[in-house]
Amino acid sequence: MKITHNLYFKLISAFCISLVLRISHGQATEISPIIGVGQESFNFEISEFDPSNKSSIIKFEPNIAGVTRLGVNAYGFGIGYSFRGTEKSKDIRKGNTNFSDLQLGYHNKTWGVEGFYQIYTGFYTSNTVDIQSFPNLTFKHYALTGRYSLQDSDFSVGAIVDQADDIKGDAGKLYLVGGIREHLMETDDSLLKQENAGLNTELENLRKLKALSLNLGLGYGHYWRYSNNFFTGLLIDLLTTYANYDFESTTGKRSDSDYTLSYNFKLAGGYIESHYRFGLSLNGDVTTLKTTGRGFLKPTASRVIIYLRYVF
Repeated sequence: MKITHNLYFKLISAFCISLVLRISHGQATEISPIIGVGQESFNFEISEFDPSNKSSIIKFEPNIAGVTRLGVNAYGFGIGYSFRGTEKSKDIRKGNTNFSDLQLGYHNKTWGVEGFYQIYTGFYTSNTVDIQSFPNLTFKHYALTGRYSLQDSDFSVGAIVDQADDIKGDAGKLYLVGGIREHLMETDDSLLKQENAGLNTELENLRKLKALSLNLGLGYGHYWRYSNNFFTGLLIDLLTTYANYDFESTTGKRSDSDYTLSYNFKLAGGYIESHYRFGLSLNGDVTTLKTTGRGFLKPTASRVIIYLRYVF
């Protein structure tokens, strides 16, 4: 754990140093605050956990009614943080969720880097006869991803996410994508309850899963601008995930490693003015991991935001 934290500290430090150097060279001029309202969440599902049923799935979700997202872009860099929305529409049968979600990134026409830090405690599942809450179930997710352009065009990742860059016309681009991630799941009780109890002894005994992964693949993005100043766009990355696993269960500890396939995507649409820009942004990030015993664990980070940006 100490080695992993030191690695993340070094990567984040390098990112901050590059930010200072970038600003000091004065190679960009635009500062643009942004406010967004929508739904941002993290959930995970375990599939094929029942040896007699390959289509078996149990999904664990946080109980969050909605979020407000604030952010700012300056000199090519962006940072955003999410705040919990209203509590009034929450279903008390699903328990309570505490979360922290910080995201930052830098993009230019040639390369970019993104990082996020997400912690959620308190989940529930509806894949049982009665809603089952897991108040002490925690899932932590850290990632740092870089991309390098394999083509020369005006396409920008920052533009498709929330119009942090100008969209002057139709453009597309192919990327080489790579990065590291850590997923950490901890629970003080069995993940399989009610009618799922007894279906998978190894998974029932699991109390902690840590996966440190290297991800490498290709990405392609494209957006289209229309004569009335509207635009639409998409970006998708397909990744090979090689993960080292540490499992802790009621019967002991063990380690393993394996390959899986993962993907993430960004969809967007909006309206462009010289100073005011608004739109809708949908981001999804799905990683496929193995579990102890039979089954696949798929963490999914998602965000749907309606945003308004002002450009000075």
